[in-house]
Amino acid sequence: MKKNALLCLFIAVTLITAMPAMAISEVSKSTGNFRYDDIDGGWYQSHVEAYGYPEIFEEQGGRFQPDKKITRIQFARLLHRALDIELEYLVKPDIEDFFNDVDNENPGSGALYDLVSLGIIEQQDSFYPDKQLDREIMVHYIINALDYVTSGEYAMIMIMPAPFEDDEKITGEYRDDLVKAVILGLIYGYENNMLHPDQGATRAEAVTVVDRLLELTESLIEKTRITASATETAEGLLMSLTITNNTDKTITINHTSGQKYDFQLIGFDGEVLYTWSDGRMFTMALQESEIGAGESIEFIGLLDSEAYGQIKDRVSYMKAYIVGSSDDFAIAPEGYTAVIS
Repeated sequence: MKKNALLCLFIAVTLITAMPAMAISEVSKSTGNFRYDDIDGGWYQSHVEAYGYPEIFEEQGGRFQPDKKITRIQFARLLHRALDIELEYLVKPDIEDFFNDVDNENPGSGALYDLVSLGIIEQQDSFYPDKQLDREIMVHYIINALDYVTSGEYAMIMIMPAPFEDDEKITGEYRDDLVKAVILGLIYGYENNMLHPDQGATRAEAVTVVDRLLELTESLIEKTRITASATETAEGLLMSLTITNNTDKTITINHTSGQKYDFQLIGFDGEVLYTWSDGRMFTMALQESEIGAGESIEFIGLLDSEAYGQIKDRVSYMKAYIVGSSDDFAIAPEGYTAVIS
């Protein structure tokens, strides 16, 4: 392999533009006037019409062949175009920097290079471009894409789904991605509660999961953004939790008492070293926090310098919590993590 640490740095420096957030064009969301002859009435019809790009999938006679296994390079091209990724490089990319079995003449080499540069697909010795794409790897790429588009900032209600009957077939490194995908509604099981993680994904399944990904990311970007921070100041440790409403309507948080938020400092061994609410008094009356369209609300806590100094060397990170519920957005019960800066 030609790629080494120095080349990694060189590529990072020469990468001029990379979308920090998704900008999906109308071209990316439609196959235009092209019509396949074999999709009418299928459960996948609307997904194929949105993302069944003919330059990737058209078979002889204008067929999509929905049950045909999608190849790894076809999925890379599908994901790249659906996300509308456009990167510019000072030096012409060479896909052989990443894989020894893909050359620059391959129709998907440019897309694959971009996806690896963005961390959506991992570099390895061989990519096996014409091999079928296993379902669990497809989901892994989808979750990587979700993390890229949202910068990993999205809330999940962490309710573990019931295991599939063939759960033992899931490769360990992909298990968390599959759990996330099920919780987020990106994938569902098959008959008899089977997942078939080690089997090839069909073209219909691929365009469907991409369509669901795009719908999810659009809703996440448009809705509520929650960020936590912890900053050392002369007064002590300043902790904050900011909620930004990116919708066109007011959102509401319902609190069961006067406590609207909380902060915890976690030690390197996982021990809770400090809880902001400990020893504080809150009214028992129901409270509401309203955030207008396009506005933000910030919750702040300060641990004075003397108290912070006593635990500073043992603090690993901070967790911020919204104490309440909302019908307008998902609140992460496990909190929002921030490193100390």
